[in-house]
Amino acid sequence: MGRFIVFLDRIVNLYLYFVIMACFLALVPNINPDYPLFHYIFTFSGFYLIPPVFGISFSPACVMVVLALMSAGLRKIYNKYFEKEKHEVIIMSPEEFLRNISVNADRFERQQEKQESSEEREDDSNG
Repeated sequence: MGRFIVFLDRIVNLYLYFVIMACFLALVPNINPDYPLFHYIFTFSGFYLIPPVFGISFSPACVMVVLALMSAGLRKIYNKYFEKEKHEVIIMSPEEFLRNISVNADRFERQQEKQESSEEREDDSNG
């Protein structure tokens, strides 16, 4: 599920970049918005959601705010529920690896000895 949330966040960000590029395209003079390619670009980027006021379209700004809120929400959900599942890659030399294995083996042996001694104490107190 965490990967799906990351995937959705990336799709939202790609769409946000698409809207920004459409805004830059709208600034280019002599572009005919009725040309089929530009018409689809402007339609998909949300230029026609709200009618322009004094020749300025505020629709892309509204779409960008909604997309930014969606992205922030998806990131909060991921950070709250799925960030602990993120695996890290640790790079170490073979000597460090062997040293870590021996240290962890020693810890494991000590824990087992403590558990055995506590079990023996319980058996002695019960018996």
